[in-house]
Amino acid sequence: MFDTKTLYLTSAVMMAIMTLLSTMTWRANKSIPGTLLYIFYPLVSFTAVISFSTHSYFDNWTTISVANVLLFFASVVHVTAISQFLDFKRIELKAFFLTTLVLGLLLLYFAWVAPSLRERIFVSDLQHVFEAAFLLYVFIRFARPLYPNGSMVYILILLTLLCVFIGRMLFMGDVTSTTLFKENWFAITVFFNGVISPIFYTTGMALLCNERRETHLNNLAAKAQKDLEIRGLFLSTVSHEIRTPLNGILGSAQLVLNRSKDATNKAYCEAIINSAESLNLLIDKVLDYASLEQRDEALYEEDVEIKSWLNNLCLLLSPLAEQKKVAFELLYELPDQACYYCDQQKLRQIIINLVGNAIKFTDKGYVKLRVELVSEHDMTHLVRFNVIDTGPGIEQDEIEYLTEPYVQSNAGKIKGGTGLGLAITARLLEKLGSKLNIASEVNAGSEFSFDIRLTLGELSLVEQRHQSAQYLTGLNVLLVEDLELNQKIAIEFMAADEHKVKLATTGGHALELLQQHQFDVVLLDMNLPDLTGQDVLRRLKQLEHKNNRTPFLAFTASLSPDEVKEYIALGIKDIVGKPIKQEKLRQALSDSQTALKPSISAELPDVLYDDTAVASLNSSFNEDEVSSIYNEFVLSARNKVIRIQQLAKESPEQCIKLLHRQASTALQLGFNRFGTLLKKIERRLLDGKECSQELAQSLPLWQESLEAYLTHIRKQTLG
Repeated sequence: MFDTKTLYLTSAVMMAIMTLLSTMTWRANKSIPGTLLYIFYPLVSFTAVISFSTHSYFDNWTTISVANVLLFFASVVHVTAISQFLDFKRIELKAFFLTTLVLGLLLLYFAWVAPSLRERIFVSDLQHVFEAAFLLYVFIRFARPLYPNGSMVYILILLTLLCVFIGRMLFMGDVTSTTLFKENWFAITVFFNGVISPIFYTTGMALLCNERRETHLNNLAAKAQKDLEIRGLFLSTVSHEIRTPLNGILGSAQLVLNRSKDATNKAYCEAIINSAESLNLLIDKVLDYASLEQRDEALYEEDVEIKSWLNNLCLLLSPLAEQKKVAFELLYELPDQACYYCDQQKLRQIIINLVGNAIKFTDKGYVKLRVELVSEHDMTHLVRFNVIDTGPGIEQDEIEYLTEPYVQSNAGKIKGGTGLGLAITARLLEKLGSKLNIASEVNAGSEFSFDIRLTLGELSLVEQRHQSAQYLTGLNVLLVEDLELNQKIAIEFMAADEHKVKLATTGGHALELLQQHQFDVVLLDMNLPDLTGQDVLRRLKQLEHKNNRTPFLAFTASLSPDEVKEYIALGIKDIVGKPIKQEKLRQALSDSQTALKPSISAELPDVLYDDTAVASLNSSFNEDEVSSIYNEFVLSARNKVIRIQQLAKESPEQCIKLLHRQASTALQLGFNRFGTLLKKIERRLLDGKECSQELAQSLPLWQESLEAYLTHIRKQTLG
């Protein structure tokens, strides 16, 4: 069938090639067991082929016997290498070695003791059959589930060799030394075992190594993801647990500060409060960063009318700049009717982070947000967002590290912060397919920019701003409110209607702004840290100011009949009850510009937990922020109630302040019955009345409210 010399030569070449390829496979996979030993299989087989090819140069068949022994040894090397690769150490492997040893002894017996060419060939074929059967068992039973592609290559060649050697055992008749090499069965076995099998074996091992490496990488990726989730869960849990003692530290330090008359002690208390507030900010940023690492959610793209969206966003940020007396300006250089598909929540957070940072670090001068069109392509625009400030600037060698977590510039270390803001921004931009570019000059300012490719939206699909005859937009509003949660919600609601908002957190600051600026309407919290709303109105009558005809709206949760009468007697136009409802706020602002009588109502259902309250928060905060707000309140509420009970006797004034903040937050979060009870206690303390009975009810009522809240959460979680 084939020329014998050609077969030997081809086999030798194939074994040499297999040795070379096996060596390359080992070099690329040195850490994988069995790959080094696998190199010796074609080497030993190559030596056996050479021994077979030299038989014609000797008078006896010594070289044939040596070649058969070498083939047995090559078989052992092959099986051992595969077993090492698969970490196969079962009893079947020992059985294979024992059987090979027995067959090897039989081969020597028929070569030297009772010479028989036919029997030697039969024993050799039997060993090949046993090797193929053993490897088939290993690959089908153990390797195929882990390495399907490499196993399939091995299974194909092993089945072929099994059929070839069984066929020769069954159908090859008696042979002699002169007829052996003329037999087709001999040529066929040499062809498949020496020429074809090396191709399959080399390919199979390479595939096995690739699949093993891929599996290893997948396992590492899965482990890394799991570690990331565990780290995020750990950070979240620890951060939340830190909040409870942190609130205690803040409360205690503030109490000591208010009671102490010693200037040194006051300085120490202020240092404690500043440090605790910095730690609280760090906790919030760590939670944000941990949530970004844990989640890999898809983009939620919406159709956004970009100009009005940016205007509203800037209205939200303007009060921060005005408080620092820093000019803030939006430079809009896109088409007026530009409309894009984008993940507005992520883009919003990025802009707020960058502009917020710029305002924070800029003490004089300006902050500008420039939005410009870089290029147009088909149905997309490349849009550049630039945040430019006249702050202290950043050293050049610091810029490249600023987007790493917990890294701060020198200015950042002076101003304070977490070092996570830009890291979060960079991660968000990465999700949007962009990156943050930073240019800065010390003592001249900085520029933070990013380019983002946005798909054009359809103006017909844009939800146009609702312009209704029932309410107004674009008013100049003074918001006087000390609670940050209420500040953010109120500003968000008013920005949605394009109102321009200035913010005051104390009564004294409100009086200053009322003397400096004219407003269309004033939203006045009736219980501020330094003055009550009533005090603000009384003092304002004694001052020269620009708001004699400006309507004032009471911004409060204190709505008893006596309080309402007092508000109206002082000239309050209307009352916006807390918790804040957008429609009520919108209507009150519109009515303030008309001659309509005040509509004073606060329809709060008398329930332990009002699950509709979260809707107001969802319009101002993202899901993680809402969760953080609830977690912080729930974790600290019990301690604060206990603190209220202590302060009621020790320091009624401090107790009233804590009650005011806690009651406002409780009502805003939907703990209606609990918040109402706290407002009642606050009112009784203000009137100098006994409130021990109400104080005794507060802790059990909070426990009931907490149970109602947790029941609601469980229902949501379980669907």
